[in-house]
Amino acid sequence: MGKLKKLMGMLKVFRSKKFILIMTAFFILVVFPAIGYYAWQKRIPQKTVLVLKNIVHNLFFEKHHPGDIYGVVHIEEMEEIELSKLKLPEEEKEKEEIKELEKELKEIKKEEKLAKAPKPKPKRVIKPLPLEEYPKEFLPLKKVLHRPFKMGACAICHQVDKHGKVIKIGKEYPLTKGRVDELCYSCHKERYTKKYDHKPIKKGECLKCHDPHQSNTQKLLKAKTVPLLCISCHSPEKAKKLKIKKIVDINVKYKHKPVNQNCLNCHDPHTSNYKHLLITSLDWKMDFCIDCHSKVKDPKIKRKIDLKQLIKTAKVKHDAVYDKDECANCHNIHGSNYRIMLKKPMVQQCLSCHDKEVEKKETGEKLINMKKHLQENKYWHKPIKEVEKKGGCAACHNPHGSDNPYALKKFFPTEFYLTGLKVGEVMCFTCHKEKERFTEKRTTKATKFRNGDENLHWRHTQGKKGRTCIACHDPHASKWPTMIGKYTDFNGILFPIRYKKTKTGGSCSPACHDEFKYDRITPVKNVGEIREEFK
Repeated sequence: MGKLKKLMGMLKVFRSKKFILIMTAFFILVVFPAIGYYAWQKRIPQKTVLVLKNIVHNLFFEKHHPGDIYGVVHIEEMEEIELSKLKLPEEEKEKEEIKELEKELKEIKKEEKLAKAPKPKPKRVIKPLPLEEYPKEFLPLKKVLHRPFKMGACAICHQVDKHGKVIKIGKEYPLTKGRVDELCYSCHKERYTKKYDHKPIKKGECLKCHDPHQSNTQKLLKAKTVPLLCISCHSPEKAKKLKIKKIVDINVKYKHKPVNQNCLNCHDPHTSNYKHLLITSLDWKMDFCIDCHSKVKDPKIKRKIDLKQLIKTAKVKHDAVYDKDECANCHNIHGSNYRIMLKKPMVQQCLSCHDKEVEKKETGEKLINMKKHLQENKYWHKPIKEVEKKGGCAACHNPHGSDNPYALKKFFPTEFYLTGLKVGEVMCFTCHKEKERFTEKRTTKATKFRNGDENLHWRHTQGKKGRTCIACHDPHASKWPTMIGKYTDFNGILFPIRYKKTKTGGSCSPACHDEFKYDRITPVKNVGEIREEFK
Protein backbone atom coordinates (compact mmCIF):
# COMPACT_ATOMS: atom_id res chain seq x y z
CA MET A 1 0.00 0.00 0.00
CA GLY A 2 2.85 2.31 0.84
CA LYS A 3 4.39 1.83 -2.60
CA LEU A 4 1.07 2.61 -4.34
CA LYS A 5 0.73 5.84 -2.38
CA LYS A 6 4.20 6.89 -3.48
CA LEU A 7 3.35 6.19 -7.15
CA MET A 8 0.11 8.17 -6.87
CA GLY A 9 2.07 11.08 -5.39
CA MET A 10 4.49 11.02 -8.33
CA LEU A 11 1.59 11.00 -10.85
CA LYS A 12 0.17 14.17 -9.28
CA VAL A 13 3.29 16.01 -10.42
CA PHE A 14 2.51 15.19 -14.08
CA ARG A 15 -1.02 16.59 -13.66
CA SER A 16 0.15 19.97 -12.34
CA LYS A 17 -0.21 23.05 -14.56
CA LYS A 18 3.44 24.03 -14.15
CA PHE A 19 4.70 20.70 -15.56
CA ILE A 20 2.29 20.91 -18.53
CA LEU A 21 3.44 24.48 -19.33
CA ILE A 22 7.14 23.52 -19.09
CA MET A 23 6.72 20.53 -21.40
CA THR A 24 4.68 22.59 -23.90
CA ALA A 25 7.37 25.27 -23.99
CA PHE A 26 10.10 22.58 -24.40
CA PHE A 27 8.33 21.04 -27.41
CA ILE A 28 7.66 24.45 -29.02
CA LEU A 29 11.17 25.84 -28.45
CA VAL A 30 13.34 22.72 -28.83
CA VAL A 31 11.68 19.64 -30.32
CA PHE A 32 9.62 21.20 -33.14
CA PRO A 33 12.46 23.43 -34.44
CA ALA A 34 14.82 20.41 -34.40
CA ILE A 35 12.33 18.31 -36.40
CA GLY A 36 11.77 21.22 -38.80
CA TYR A 37 15.52 21.75 -39.28
CA TYR A 38 16.09 18.03 -39.97
CA ALA A 39 13.15 17.98 -42.48
CA TRP A 40 14.51 21.09 -44.21
CA GLN A 41 18.01 19.58 -44.45
CA LYS A 42 16.56 16.48 -46.06
CA ARG A 43 14.44 18.77 -48.33
CA ILE A 44 11.25 16.89 -47.36
CA PRO A 45 8.85 19.94 -47.64
CA GLN A 46 10.13 20.80 -51.14
CA LYS A 47 9.80 17.20 -52.24
CA THR A 48 6.29 16.93 -50.77
CA VAL A 49 5.20 20.08 -52.65
CA LEU A 50 6.69 18.66 -55.89
CA VAL A 51 4.79 15.39 -55.47
CA LEU A 52 1.47 17.21 -54.73
CA LYS A 53 2.07 19.56 -57.69
CA ASN A 54 2.57 16.53 -59.99
CA ILE A 55 -0.62 14.89 -58.61
CA VAL A 56 -2.72 18.03 -59.22
CA HIS A 57 -1.19 18.45 -62.70
CA ASN A 58 -1.88 14.83 -63.61
CA LEU A 59 -5.45 14.93 -62.23
CA PHE A 60 -6.66 18.16 -63.79
CA PHE A 61 -4.43 19.01 -66.71
CA GLU A 62 -3.21 15.71 -68.18
CA LYS A 63 -5.48 13.45 -70.22
CA HIS A 64 -5.62 9.91 -68.84
CA HIS A 65 -7.51 6.73 -69.45
CA PRO A 66 -11.05 7.02 -67.98
CA GLY A 67 -10.41 4.16 -65.57
CA ASP A 68 -7.25 5.77 -64.17
CA ILE A 69 -8.97 8.40 -62.00
CA TYR A 70 -5.80 9.06 -59.94
CA GLY A 71 -3.54 9.78 -62.89
CA VAL A 72 0.03 8.41 -63.10
CA VAL A 73 0.59 7.88 -59.36
CA HIS A 74 -1.53 5.24 -57.62
CA ILE A 75 -2.34 5.25 -53.89
CA GLU A 76 -0.38 1.99 -53.43
CA GLU A 77 2.67 3.60 -55.08
CA MET A 78 2.29 6.74 -52.94
CA GLU A 79 2.50 4.63 -49.77
CA GLU A 80 5.86 3.15 -50.93
CA ILE A 81 7.49 6.51 -51.68
CA GLU A 82 10.17 7.72 -49.19
CA LEU A 83 10.14 11.47 -49.64
CA SER A 84 13.61 11.91 -48.11
CA LYS A 85 15.17 9.81 -50.96
CA LEU A 86 13.57 11.75 -53.81
CA LYS A 87 15.95 14.06 -55.69
CA LEU A 88 14.90 17.42 -57.05
CA PRO A 89 16.18 18.58 -60.44
CA GLU A 90 17.63 21.70 -58.75
CA GLU A 91 19.56 19.56 -56.22
CA GLU A 92 21.19 17.48 -58.96
CA LYS A 93 22.26 20.64 -60.81
CA GLU A 94 23.75 22.07 -57.61
CA LYS A 95 25.81 18.88 -57.00
CA GLU A 96 27.16 18.90 -60.55
CA GLU A 97 28.16 22.56 -60.19
CA ILE A 98 29.92 21.84 -56.87
CA LYS A 99 31.89 18.97 -58.45
CA GLU A 100 33.00 21.20 -61.32
CA LEU A 101 34.10 23.91 -58.88
CA GLU A 102 36.11 21.37 -56.84
CA LYS A 103 37.90 20.21 -60.00
CA GLU A 104 38.75 23.80 -60.92
CA LEU A 105 40.10 24.45 -57.40
CA LYS A 106 42.35 21.37 -57.58
CA GLU A 107 43.76 22.49 -60.92
CA ILE A 108 44.41 26.01 -59.57
CA LYS A 109 46.26 24.57 -56.53
CA LYS A 110 48.41 22.37 -58.77
CA GLU A 111 49.33 25.37 -60.89
CA GLU A 112 50.24 27.36 -57.74
CA LYS A 113 52.48 24.56 -56.45
CA LEU A 114 54.26 24.28 -59.77
CA ALA A 115 54.75 28.05 -59.85
CA LYS A 116 56.23 28.10 -56.30
CA ALA A 117 58.43 24.99 -56.68
CA PRO A 118 61.97 25.74 -57.89
CA LYS A 119 62.65 24.49 -61.34
CA PRO A 120 64.97 21.44 -61.37
CA LYS A 121 68.46 22.43 -62.35
CA PRO A 122 69.83 20.61 -65.35
CA LYS A 123 72.55 18.12 -64.40
CA ARG A 124 75.91 19.67 -64.96
CA VAL A 125 78.36 17.48 -66.79
CA ILE A 126 81.88 18.36 -65.69
CA LYS A 127 84.28 17.98 -68.52
CA PRO A 128 87.90 17.53 -67.53
CA LEU A 129 90.53 19.85 -68.90
CA PRO A 130 92.56 18.64 -71.84
CA LEU A 131 95.65 16.81 -70.57
CA GLU A 132 98.04 19.42 -72.00
CA GLU A 133 96.48 22.09 -69.73
CA TYR A 134 97.23 20.23 -66.46
CA PRO A 135 100.53 21.08 -64.71
CA LYS A 136 103.15 18.39 -65.40
CA GLU A 137 103.55 17.48 -61.71
CA PHE A 138 99.95 16.15 -61.68
CA LEU A 139 100.40 13.79 -64.63
CA PRO A 140 99.52 10.99 -65.13
CA LEU A 141 96.09 11.71 -63.66
CA LYS A 142 94.76 9.43 -60.90
CA LYS A 143 91.38 7.68 -60.57
CA VAL A 144 89.61 10.19 -58.29
CA LEU A 145 89.84 13.93 -59.11
CA HIS A 146 88.72 16.80 -56.87
CA ARG A 147 85.92 18.64 -58.75
CA PRO A 148 87.57 22.09 -58.92
CA PHE A 149 90.78 20.38 -60.09
CA LYS A 150 88.85 18.37 -62.70
CA MET A 151 87.16 21.55 -64.00
CA GLY A 152 90.43 23.46 -64.01
CA ALA A 153 88.80 25.97 -61.59
CA CYS A 154 91.98 26.54 -59.57
CA ALA A 155 90.79 30.03 -58.58
CA ILE A 156 88.21 28.46 -56.22
CA CYS A 157 91.03 27.54 -53.84
CA HIS A 158 94.15 29.42 -55.02
CA GLN A 159 94.92 33.10 -55.50
CA VAL A 160 95.25 34.11 -59.16
CA ASP A 161 96.65 37.13 -61.00
CA LYS A 162 94.86 39.42 -63.49
CA HIS A 163 95.27 36.88 -66.26
CA GLY A 164 93.70 34.05 -64.17
CA LYS A 165 96.98 32.25 -63.56
CA VAL A 166 97.71 30.76 -60.11
CA ILE A 167 100.17 32.86 -58.12
CA LYS A 168 103.30 31.05 -56.97
CA ILE A 169 105.48 32.34 -54.13
CA GLY A 170 108.60 30.19 -53.78
CA LYS A 171 107.35 26.63 -53.65
CA GLU A 172 103.89 27.53 -52.35
CA TYR A 173 100.62 28.50 -54.03
CA PRO A 174 98.74 30.92 -51.69
CA LEU A 175 95.14 29.98 -50.87
CA THR A 176 92.10 32.25 -51.06
CA LYS A 177 91.58 31.82 -47.28
CA GLY A 178 93.98 31.80 -44.35
CA ARG A 179 93.16 28.32 -43.03
CA VAL A 180 92.74 25.11 -45.03
CA ASP A 181 89.64 24.02 -43.09
CA GLU A 182 87.89 27.36 -43.70
CA LEU A 183 88.57 26.92 -47.40
CA CYS A 184 87.15 23.34 -47.31
CA TYR A 185 84.05 24.49 -45.39
CA SER A 186 83.27 27.06 -48.09
CA CYS A 187 82.08 24.12 -50.24
CA HIS A 188 81.73 21.26 -47.75
CA LYS A 189 79.11 22.89 -45.52
CA GLU A 190 78.94 20.19 -42.83
CA ARG A 191 81.01 21.41 -39.90
CA TYR A 192 82.20 18.96 -37.24
CA THR A 193 80.93 20.24 -33.90
CA LYS A 194 80.33 17.09 -31.82
CA LYS A 195 81.73 16.32 -28.37
CA TYR A 196 84.93 14.56 -29.47
CA ASP A 197 86.97 15.65 -32.50
CA HIS A 198 89.78 13.91 -34.34
CA LYS A 199 92.91 16.04 -33.71
CA PRO A 200 93.50 16.91 -37.38
CA ILE A 201 89.91 18.23 -37.48
CA LYS A 202 90.50 20.35 -34.36
CA LYS A 203 93.65 21.83 -35.85
CA GLY A 204 92.09 22.34 -39.29
CA GLU A 205 94.51 19.91 -40.92
CA CYS A 206 92.24 18.34 -43.56
CA LEU A 207 95.26 17.65 -45.76
CA LYS A 208 96.69 15.21 -43.20
CA CYS A 209 94.29 12.62 -44.59
CA HIS A 210 92.97 14.03 -47.88
CA ASP A 211 94.75 15.07 -51.08
CA PRO A 212 93.30 18.37 -52.39
CA HIS A 213 93.80 17.48 -56.07
CA GLN A 214 93.63 13.76 -56.88
CA SER A 215 93.98 10.25 -55.47
CA ASN A 216 93.62 6.59 -56.41
CA THR A 217 91.36 6.07 -53.37
CA GLN A 218 87.78 7.19 -52.76
CA LYS A 219 87.33 10.37 -50.66
CA LEU A 220 90.71 11.55 -51.98
CA LEU A 221 92.55 9.66 -49.23
CA LYS A 222 96.33 9.75 -49.14
CA ALA A 223 96.67 5.96 -48.71
CA LYS A 224 95.42 2.88 -50.55
CA THR A 225 93.09 1.85 -47.71
CA VAL A 226 91.60 3.42 -44.57
CA PRO A 227 93.66 1.20 -42.17
CA LEU A 228 96.90 2.16 -43.96
CA LEU A 229 95.96 5.82 -43.70
CA CYS A 230 95.25 5.50 -39.96
CA ILE A 231 98.55 3.81 -39.15
CA SER A 232 100.44 6.57 -40.96
CA CYS A 233 99.97 8.41 -37.63
CA HIS A 234 98.89 5.68 -35.16
CA SER A 235 101.60 3.05 -35.81
CA PRO A 236 103.95 2.55 -32.80
CA GLU A 237 106.89 4.31 -34.53
CA LYS A 238 104.91 7.31 -35.86
CA ALA A 239 102.88 7.68 -32.67
CA LYS A 240 106.09 8.14 -30.63
CA LYS A 241 107.36 10.85 -32.97
CA LEU A 242 104.01 12.67 -33.10
CA LYS A 243 103.36 12.11 -29.35
CA ILE A 244 100.06 10.32 -30.02
CA LYS A 245 98.69 8.20 -27.16
CA LYS A 246 96.45 5.93 -29.25
CA ILE A 247 98.69 3.29 -30.84
CA VAL A 248 97.54 0.67 -33.36
CA ASP A 249 99.94 -2.01 -34.57
CA ILE A 250 98.65 -3.88 -37.63
CA ASN A 251 101.86 -5.85 -38.14
CA VAL A 252 100.70 -8.54 -35.72
CA LYS A 253 99.80 -12.23 -36.01
CA TYR A 254 96.16 -11.96 -34.87
CA LYS A 255 94.27 -8.91 -36.16
CA HIS A 256 90.81 -7.66 -35.35
CA LYS A 257 88.87 -8.02 -38.64
CA PRO A 258 87.72 -4.36 -38.82
CA VAL A 259 91.38 -3.29 -38.50
CA ASN A 260 92.18 -5.32 -41.62
CA GLN A 261 89.07 -4.24 -43.50
CA ASN A 262 87.97 -0.74 -42.47
CA CYS A 263 88.51 1.26 -39.26
CA LEU A 264 85.25 3.08 -40.05
CA ASN A 265 83.30 -0.03 -38.97
CA CYS A 266 83.87 1.17 -35.41
CA HIS A 267 85.19 4.77 -35.59
CA ASP A 268 84.10 8.06 -37.12
CA PRO A 269 87.13 9.67 -38.81
CA HIS A 270 86.05 13.26 -38.09
CA THR A 271 83.92 13.75 -34.99
CA SER A 272 81.67 11.84 -32.59
CA ASN A 273 79.59 12.27 -29.47
CA TYR A 274 81.17 9.12 -28.03
CA LYS A 275 84.63 8.38 -26.61
CA HIS A 276 87.36 7.08 -28.93
CA LEU A 277 85.33 8.49 -31.86
CA LEU A 278 83.09 5.43 -31.80
CA ILE A 279 80.01 5.37 -34.02
CA THR A 280 77.66 4.13 -31.27
CA SER A 281 76.62 5.04 -27.74
CA LEU A 282 77.31 1.48 -26.57
CA ASP A 283 80.01 1.23 -23.89
CA TRP A 284 83.25 0.41 -25.74
CA LYS A 285 84.50 -1.71 -22.83
CA MET A 286 81.94 -4.50 -23.24
CA ASP A 287 78.58 -3.73 -24.85
CA PHE A 288 80.14 -2.47 -28.07
CA CYS A 289 82.23 -5.65 -28.36
CA ILE A 290 79.29 -7.94 -27.63
CA ASP A 291 77.23 -6.15 -30.29
CA CYS A 292 79.31 -8.06 -32.87
CA HIS A 293 80.77 -10.85 -30.74
CA SER A 294 77.51 -12.08 -29.19
CA LYS A 295 78.30 -15.53 -30.60
CA VAL A 296 81.83 -16.91 -30.32
CA LYS A 297 83.29 -20.23 -31.41
CA ASP A 298 84.34 -22.79 -28.83
CA PRO A 299 86.79 -25.17 -30.54
CA LYS A 300 86.27 -27.85 -27.86
CA ILE A 301 82.56 -28.30 -28.56
CA LYS A 302 82.72 -27.14 -32.21
CA ARG A 303 79.76 -24.77 -31.96
CA LYS A 304 79.08 -21.13 -31.18
CA ILE A 305 78.33 -19.90 -27.66
CA ASP A 306 76.00 -16.98 -26.90
CA LEU A 307 78.57 -14.88 -25.06
CA LYS A 308 76.10 -12.13 -24.10
CA GLN A 309 73.79 -14.61 -22.37
CA LEU A 310 76.71 -16.42 -20.73
CA ILE A 311 78.14 -13.23 -19.18
CA LYS A 312 74.73 -12.19 -17.84
CA THR A 313 73.62 -15.53 -16.38
CA ALA A 314 76.88 -17.27 -15.35
CA LYS A 315 76.79 -18.42 -11.70
CA VAL A 316 80.57 -18.14 -11.40
CA LYS A 317 81.68 -14.78 -12.81
CA HIS A 318 85.22 -13.88 -13.82
CA ASP A 319 86.04 -10.53 -12.20
CA ALA A 320 88.25 -9.48 -15.13
CA VAL A 321 85.15 -9.30 -17.36
CA TYR A 322 83.59 -6.61 -15.12
CA ASP A 323 86.55 -4.67 -13.63
CA LYS A 324 87.72 -1.32 -15.04
CA ASP A 325 88.32 -1.81 -18.77
CA GLU A 326 86.28 -5.04 -18.96
CA CYS A 327 87.09 -6.76 -22.32
CA ALA A 328 90.17 -4.56 -22.69
CA ASN A 329 91.58 -5.94 -19.41
CA CYS A 330 92.71 -9.04 -21.31
CA HIS A 331 92.28 -8.32 -25.02
CA ASN A 332 94.07 -5.88 -27.29
CA ILE A 333 91.14 -4.42 -29.22
CA HIS A 334 93.02 -3.86 -32.48
CA GLY A 335 95.26 -6.91 -32.62
CA SER A 336 97.99 -8.93 -30.95
CA ASN A 337 100.70 -11.52 -31.55
CA TYR A 338 98.96 -13.82 -29.08
CA ARG A 339 95.94 -16.06 -29.57
CA ILE A 340 92.48 -14.49 -29.24
CA MET A 341 94.16 -11.07 -29.33
CA LEU A 342 95.37 -11.25 -25.73
CA LYS A 343 97.72 -8.55 -24.46
CA LYS A 344 100.23 -11.20 -23.32
CA PRO A 345 100.66 -14.96 -23.82
CA MET A 346 97.68 -16.64 -22.19
CA VAL A 347 99.38 -17.94 -19.02
CA GLN A 348 101.16 -14.63 -18.44
CA GLN A 349 97.91 -12.77 -19.04
CA CYS A 350 96.12 -14.83 -16.39
CA LEU A 351 99.04 -14.50 -13.97
CA SER A 352 98.95 -10.71 -14.27
CA CYS A 353 95.99 -10.93 -11.84
CA HIS A 354 96.60 -14.37 -10.30
CA ASP A 355 100.03 -13.38 -8.96
CA LYS A 356 98.50 -13.11 -5.50
CA GLU A 357 95.73 -14.71 -3.48
CA VAL A 358 92.37 -13.83 -5.04
CA GLU A 359 89.09 -13.99 -3.14
CA LYS A 360 86.08 -15.55 -4.86
CA LYS A 361 83.14 -13.15 -4.56
CA GLU A 362 80.55 -15.95 -4.68
CA THR A 363 81.91 -17.98 -1.76
CA GLY A 364 84.64 -15.87 -0.13
CA GLU A 365 87.10 -18.73 -0.76
CA LYS A 366 90.68 -17.63 -1.38
CA LEU A 367 92.35 -18.91 -4.54
CA ILE A 368 96.07 -19.64 -4.28
CA ASN A 369 98.82 -17.40 -5.63
CA MET A 370 99.09 -19.26 -8.94
CA LYS A 371 102.25 -17.50 -10.10
CA LYS A 372 104.09 -18.56 -6.95
CA HIS A 373 102.67 -22.10 -7.20
CA LEU A 374 103.96 -22.51 -10.78
CA GLN A 375 107.38 -21.11 -9.83
CA GLU A 376 107.73 -23.59 -6.94
CA ASN A 377 106.82 -26.67 -9.00
CA LYS A 378 108.82 -28.01 -11.92
CA TYR A 379 106.12 -29.97 -13.77
CA TRP A 380 103.17 -28.07 -15.23
CA HIS A 381 99.87 -29.41 -16.53
CA LYS A 382 100.24 -29.75 -20.32
CA PRO A 383 97.64 -27.09 -21.27
CA ILE A 384 99.67 -24.57 -19.22
CA LYS A 385 102.98 -25.77 -20.62
CA GLU A 386 101.91 -26.14 -24.27
CA VAL A 387 99.59 -23.17 -24.78
CA GLU A 388 99.45 -23.22 -28.59
CA LYS A 389 98.75 -26.98 -28.80
CA LYS A 390 96.65 -27.57 -25.70
CA GLY A 391 94.88 -24.23 -25.23
CA GLY A 392 96.40 -22.79 -22.06
CA CYS A 393 94.21 -21.90 -19.08
CA ALA A 394 91.18 -21.70 -21.39
CA ALA A 395 91.45 -25.45 -22.09
CA CYS A 396 89.78 -26.03 -18.70
CA HIS A 397 88.43 -22.63 -17.61
CA ASN A 398 85.93 -20.39 -19.36
CA PRO A 399 87.42 -16.89 -19.01
CA HIS A 400 84.02 -15.20 -19.48
CA GLY A 401 82.15 -17.16 -16.79
CA SER A 402 80.58 -20.54 -16.11
CA ASP A 403 77.96 -22.41 -14.10
CA ASN A 404 80.65 -24.84 -12.86
CA PRO A 405 83.03 -24.30 -9.89
CA TYR A 406 86.21 -22.30 -10.61
CA ALA A 407 84.67 -21.19 -13.96
CA LEU A 408 85.43 -24.63 -15.42
CA LYS A 409 83.99 -25.59 -18.79
CA LYS A 410 82.52 -28.89 -17.60
CA PHE A 411 81.42 -30.62 -14.41
CA PHE A 412 84.22 -31.07 -11.89
CA PRO A 413 83.69 -32.42 -8.36
CA THR A 414 84.97 -30.38 -5.43
CA GLU A 415 84.25 -33.22 -2.94
CA PHE A 416 86.82 -35.78 -1.81
CA TYR A 417 84.54 -38.76 -2.52
CA LEU A 418 82.32 -39.31 -5.55
CA THR A 419 80.32 -42.55 -5.58
CA GLY A 420 80.34 -44.46 -8.86
CA LEU A 421 82.60 -42.17 -10.83
CA LYS A 422 82.02 -42.76 -14.55
CA VAL A 423 84.37 -42.03 -17.43
CA GLY A 424 83.15 -38.97 -19.34
CA GLU A 425 81.32 -37.34 -16.42
CA VAL A 426 84.25 -35.29 -15.14
CA MET A 427 85.94 -32.59 -17.20
CA CYS A 428 89.37 -34.29 -16.92
CA PHE A 429 88.12 -37.07 -19.22
CA THR A 430 87.67 -34.66 -22.17
CA CYS A 431 91.46 -35.00 -22.68
CA HIS A 432 92.33 -38.13 -20.66
CA LYS A 433 90.33 -40.60 -22.73
CA GLU A 434 92.06 -43.83 -21.64
CA LYS A 435 88.91 -45.66 -20.45
CA GLU A 436 90.76 -48.83 -19.49
CA ARG A 437 92.67 -46.90 -16.82
CA PHE A 438 89.42 -46.58 -14.83
CA THR A 439 87.36 -49.54 -16.01
CA GLU A 440 89.76 -52.53 -15.86
CA LYS A 441 90.50 -53.99 -12.46
CA ARG A 442 93.65 -55.76 -13.72
CA THR A 443 95.97 -54.51 -16.45
CA THR A 444 99.62 -54.38 -17.50
CA LYS A 445 99.26 -51.64 -20.13
CA ALA A 446 96.48 -49.17 -19.25
CA THR A 447 98.37 -47.44 -16.40
CA LYS A 448 101.73 -47.28 -14.65
CA PHE A 449 99.97 -46.76 -11.33
CA ARG A 450 99.63 -50.49 -10.51
CA ASN A 451 100.94 -53.03 -8.09
CA GLY A 452 101.89 -55.86 -10.41
CA ASP A 453 98.79 -56.13 -12.57
CA GLU A 454 96.43 -54.65 -9.96
CA ASN A 455 95.09 -51.36 -11.36
CA LEU A 456 95.40 -48.84 -8.52
CA HIS A 457 93.55 -46.15 -10.53
CA TRP A 458 90.53 -48.44 -10.63
CA ARG A 459 90.88 -49.20 -6.90
CA HIS A 460 90.99 -45.49 -5.97
CA THR A 461 88.16 -44.23 -8.20
CA GLN A 462 85.54 -47.00 -8.13
CA GLY A 463 83.29 -48.33 -5.38
CA LYS A 464 81.27 -46.60 -2.63
CA LYS A 465 84.18 -44.34 -1.72
CA GLY A 466 85.51 -43.48 -5.13
CA ARG A 467 88.05 -40.71 -4.82
CA THR A 468 87.97 -37.77 -7.24
CA CYS A 469 90.98 -36.74 -9.34
CA ILE A 470 92.00 -33.85 -7.06
CA ALA A 471 92.24 -36.19 -4.05
CA CYS A 472 95.70 -37.14 -5.33
CA HIS A 473 96.50 -34.88 -8.32
CA ASP A 474 97.22 -31.16 -8.61
CA PRO A 475 95.54 -29.79 -11.80
CA HIS A 476 98.11 -27.01 -12.27
CA ALA A 477 101.67 -27.97 -11.20
CA SER A 478 103.61 -30.59 -9.22
CA LYS A 479 107.09 -31.72 -8.23
CA TRP A 480 106.41 -35.01 -10.01
CA PRO A 481 105.60 -35.62 -13.69
CA THR A 482 102.47 -37.56 -12.72
CA MET A 483 101.09 -34.32 -11.19
CA ILE A 484 100.77 -35.81 -7.67
CA GLY A 485 99.81 -33.04 -5.26
CA LYS A 486 101.68 -31.97 -2.15
CA TYR A 487 98.49 -32.04 -0.05
CA THR A 488 95.06 -33.63 -0.21
CA ASP A 489 92.06 -31.59 0.92
CA PHE A 490 89.80 -33.68 3.17
CA ASN A 491 86.78 -31.68 4.41
CA GLY A 492 88.78 -28.44 4.41
CA ILE A 493 91.81 -29.97 6.19
CA LEU A 494 95.04 -30.26 4.20
CA PHE A 495 96.85 -33.57 4.77
CA PRO A 496 100.32 -34.09 3.25
CA ILE A 497 100.38 -36.94 0.70
CA ARG A 498 104.11 -37.65 1.19
CA TYR A 499 104.53 -39.20 -2.25
CA LYS A 500 107.84 -40.90 -3.07
CA LYS A 501 108.76 -42.09 -6.54
CA THR A 502 110.91 -45.12 -7.41
CA LYS A 503 112.07 -46.48 -10.78
CA THR A 504 109.32 -49.09 -10.99
CA GLY A 505 106.71 -47.67 -8.62
CA GLY A 506 106.39 -45.44 -5.57
CA SER A 507 104.66 -44.92 -2.23
CA CYS A 508 102.47 -42.47 -0.31
CA SER A 509 101.41 -42.12 3.32
CA PRO A 510 98.56 -39.62 3.72
CA ALA A 511 96.22 -39.50 6.71
CA CYS A 512 93.69 -41.88 5.07
CA HIS A 513 96.03 -44.90 5.30
CA ASP A 514 99.51 -46.03 6.40
CA GLU A 515 102.42 -45.91 3.99
CA PHE A 516 101.52 -48.06 1.00
CA LYS A 517 104.00 -49.02 -1.67
CA TYR A 518 103.44 -50.26 -5.20
CA ASP A 519 105.72 -51.83 -7.77
CA ARG A 520 104.85 -52.66 -11.36
CA ILE A 521 107.39 -55.53 -11.67
CA THR A 522 107.46 -57.01 -8.14
CA PRO A 523 104.08 -56.58 -6.40
CA VAL A 524 104.36 -55.33 -2.81
CA LYS A 525 102.46 -56.80 0.13
CA ASN A 526 101.72 -53.81 2.37
CA VAL A 527 101.20 -54.00 6.14
CA GLY A 528 97.45 -53.62 6.71
CA GLU A 529 96.08 -54.31 3.22
CA ILE A 530 93.74 -51.75 1.66
CA ARG A 531 90.33 -52.11 3.26
CA GLU A 532 87.03 -53.04 1.64
CA GLU A 533 85.98 -49.44 1.12
CA PHE A 534 88.72 -49.08 -1.50
CA LYS A 535 87.04 -51.71 -3.66
